Amino acid sequence: MHKDDVSADALRESEELHRITLINMSDAVFITDDDGVFTFICPNVDVIFGYGPDEVRQVGRISRLLGQELVDRERLAAQGEMKNIEHEIVTKHGVPRAVLVHIKQVAIKRGTTLYVCRDITERKQSEQALRRNEERLSLALDAASMGTWDWHVPSGHMTWSPQTHHIFGDEACTREPSFASFLRLVHPADRDRVAETMTVAMEHAASYETEFRLLGYDNVERWVMGKGKAWKNGKPLRMLGVFVDFSERHRVEQELRELSGRLINAHEQERIRLSRELHDDVAQRVTLLATELGILRRRLESNRADAQEQLARLSAQTGEIGSELHRLSHELHPARLEQIGLEASVRGFCRELSDARHIPIDVEIGDLPATLAEDVRLCLYRIAQEALQNVVKHSGAARAALTLAADGNDVLLRVVDDGDGFDQLAVREKDTLGLVSMRERARLVQGRLSVTSKHREGTRVEVRVPVGAYPASPNAAV
Repeated sequence: MHKDDVSADALRESEELHRITLINMSDAVFITDDDGVFTFICPNVDVIFGYGPDEVRQVGRISRLLGQELVDRERLAAQGEMKNIEHEIVTKHGVPRAVLVHIKQVAIKRGTTLYVCRDITERKQSEQALRRNEERLSLALDAASMGTWDWHVPSGHMTWSPQTHHIFGDEACTREPSFASFLRLVHPADRDRVAETMTVAMEHAASYETEFRLLGYDNVERWVMGKGKAWKNGKPLRMLGVFVDFSERHRVEQELRELSGRLINAHEQERIRLSRELHDDVAQRVTLLATELGILRRRLESNRADAQEQLARLSAQTGEIGSELHRLSHELHPARLEQIGLEASVRGFCRELSDARHIPIDVEIGDLPATLAEDVRLCLYRIAQEALQNVVKHSGAARAALTLAADGNDVLLRVVDDGDGFDQLAVREKDTLGLVSMRERARLVQGRLSVTSKHREGTRVEVRVPVGAYPASPNAAV
């Protein structure tokens, strides 16, 4: 074959390859002269613009197709090309589309300027949607007083969202984020616990949640909840999380605790007043009445047997009333708790209740810390009192058991019965006064109350109070 024929075939193949390539491209390619008049129009121009090649050619100049002149001829001459020009066009059908235009100096197809237009409408829409979502998220985080953070563990690089900077008292967002700087802000009493919690989460690629106090860069103390999740690839890799400023909620809860404490204290003071009145006035008067009835009975003549019998009954009834008043007085305010201690008081109450209600109560009391605060002793006594009274009033139990002992760093009180049990969900919805009272008393001395019950399987009431527990405020006596 002649050499010229080979060259012609090669040229045709090259042109065919370019034609196929252009047809299958999603980009639109144009070549113009210095005046912007088209010298080449790609076959698939309609994919972006909606116009066919012949229609574009009739437009005449590329500035009319794009809606304006994009070329700065001096800049193009100096740089040789202009990249990534974002521009909006309107298609033949009136649809707005975003395009990315690349312009380059060439010398081909009798033209001097190459335009490549790429449709980026979907990308722009995605970016706009992402920005809207980020704005909504930012608003939600602000409303919730919540900030995010991201920690790349191997490099130590950490980023804080603007909300996190604000929680840390860095309104200008100028402080350098790092794990060390975060820990320096944590209250010294909470720092070791927070560091250990996050370290364990890193080592096990686990989630964590913890609450702590934080002294910000602005010297304002805040209560913060930290929640996060760690990832590892053999070694700790990354942690993501949020910080939530719940200082205001904590303040409200503190005020509620103090209010609750004052209410219970007022309740207890009223019990003391009623107890004293019953003991010092009513009970003594009933006792005196019983004594006088006994004297009167002895003075009656022996032939008045019927009167003596009636007086004997009245004397016995008066004595029983006096005993009941005495018991009620102690229930209103257990003065013996201060006089003989928690163990003897609990044993005495169990014995009296067992005798009065004819139900065996097994009592097991171990060694108790000598340093229990008065409020804790009264709390444990009251919960034991309430739980056992619930047994005899509502459970139908044949037997009950009480356990009171030190258990690690806590004091454990447990009351168990073999009665009918109850539906815990129904009781929780009603939020009965007895359970509310026990729960509130436990909470005010940092205790944890749990109640478990099943139908026909009895009920178990447990409360754990830290040995070093103290009231929520000086007024929060129980």
